[in-house]
Formats: sequence, C-alpha cells, structure tokens
Amino acid sequence: MSFKSFLNNTRTLISGDYREIERNCIAAKNARVIKRYQGKEDIYCVLRLYTDEGGLFNFFLKALSGISYSIQHGYIPVIDMQTKENIFCSASERKTKNAWEFFFEQPAGVSFEEIKNKKNIIILENPRMPGGSLLSLTRTEKPTAYWRKLCKKYIHFSAAVKAEIEKYDNEYNKTDRWLGVLARGTDYLSKGVGHAVQPDMDTLIEKVRAVKEEYGCKRIFLATEDLEILDALNSTFPKDIMTIEQKRYRGKQDVKLGQKADYRQDALAMNISYLAAIYYLSKCSCLITSDTGGATGAYILSDGYEYTHCWFLGTMGSTDEETLDISRI
Repeated sequence: MSFKSFLNNTRTLISGDYREIERNCIAAKNARVIKRYQGKEDIYCVLRLYTDEGGLFNFFLKALSGISYSIQHGYIPVIDMQTKENIFCSASERKTKNAWEFFFEQPAGVSFEEIKNKKNIIILENPRMPGGSLLSLTRTEKPTAYWRKLCKKYIHFSAAVKAEIEKYDNEYNKTDRWLGVLARGTDYLSKGVGHAVQPDMDTLIEKVRAVKEEYGCKRIFLATEDLEILDALNSTFPKDIMTIEQKRYRGKQDVKLGQKADYRQDALAMNISYLAAIYYLSKCSCLITSDTGGATGAYILSDGYEYTHCWFLGTMGSTDEETLDISRI
C-alpha cells in the first residue's frame, strides 16, 4: 500500500466510514487478481449478496446482474449469501450454509465452499439490479430477451422449491387460460417503509374483472401476502382463485415484513412458498401487478405474456400523491 493510500484509508477510518475502506480493499484485490490470472487461469467472480431485511427478489435480481457481469467478462459466477447477513440464516448457520442454495442452485455448478479459499477469485458485492424496474423491461424488447435467456440458462430452482411447486401441479391446469395477479398489501401500505404505491381494492378488482373477461381467462392465480386482498378476491371471484399456502398478514403493517420477529422466524418457508407463487405467475397468460421485485422476477422468468398491466403510482412517503400534494405549493 502506498503512503498516499495509507493516509486516505486512515482519514476514512477516523471519519467512521469503514465500508469505504472495505470497498477500496476489495477493488484493489480484484485488480491484482485480474492482472495475475486473466488469460492464464479461470477467475471466479464471487457475488456477495447481503441485507438485514429480506426481499428474496432483491437478491434474485442482484444475482442476475452479477451473473451477467461475470459472463460478459469471462468469469465463473459463484453466489455467496454466507459471508454477510441475511434473514434466512443466523450468524452461526452461515458458518456452514449458503442461503442462496435454499432457493436456487449455483449458476455455474460451483459452490462458494469449493472456491472461497482460492487465490483466483474476485468479489462483487450487491450488484446493481437489471433495468431498475419492471417499467424498463416492459418497454424494451432486447434487454428483456437478454435477461430471460440468461435466467433460463443460469437460474435453476433448488430441490426444496421444486418440491413446493410440484405440490400444486395438479391444481394448475396447464390447458386453462390463467390470469396472474400479484397484489401487495401489508408493509406496502406504510409510508415509513417506502415501497411502491398500491392500487386500492376497488381498482384492483375492476381491473381483474376486465382483463379476465377480455382475454378469456378461466382461472386467476393470486400471489399475495395480505389476507384482506385474498378475502376480497375470493369473495368477488368464488371458485376462480388459486393460491399457494403461505403465512399471511392482515392489512397495513407499519414496518417492513423482514423486520418483524415472526416473519424472520418463518422467512425460509415463507420465501420458498413465495418463489413457487412467482413461478406459477410466470406461467400465466396475462399478468396484473404493481412495480415490485417479485413482478420483475415473474416477468423475467416467463416466456412473455399476452397482456401485462403494471401500476406505476409512485413510492409511499416519497413520490405518492399525498406526499407530493401540489396544492401545498
């Protein structure tokens, strides 16, 4: 390390920004590895994903982005949800378990355990998600085709997720025309959480009714974590609704679900169920949703929909109509 780098790191350390030092160290190490091994040996790109609040499709989309980076640069992608925190594993469990492998296989068939002590590895922490939102994917054909092809080649469900999907295979009649509905409530209704604004119940029901009739969809596959939404659609469309069994909450939650103690206890089982629900959404003829990570995941996992409707209504507590009340100016 040069004297200038030492001074910069010392200044950063005194200021308390330890993450900047870590990022700088990772970048410097990556540069050395690439210089030494590029064109001589395989380089493994460790995609280190972490968060303390959850969001399975936040991980999924970051993983896709990191896989893309690895393939485009000739590296072998390896996903690491073991080194840093996530709600699916405790600190003690992470000594031996990689949370990614609860839900998916490794993209290149190489585990983090196999390569974590090798010298020819680089690290990419929390890669930026592809496209930013469902909006960009629904309006651009070539990027969408790219992410779908990448997903088909490198994203494969774990045995536990496959087993959950197979439990509902008989109910999901593939010869029927299905309308997929992803409807979020609970923490999405709280300004303090900052999720995408959701349509009200009447708007949701009317849109479902209109699309179901126009596109001749016999059944509705509903993915929701909110019991009020489930009750309302079951009441409106009796015998037409299919869901995956999962833990659900009733109505508005003031904190992110990932911060709730009971959610964290059941996070693994709940997200295996959620992933199975997103799989079935991806097989529907049409999709109604709002702008969420799960919706983007379903869109990428799918072969394409005949019709997609996505509400883009702003962000709670940031760009929603109540927060940006133009009459107050």
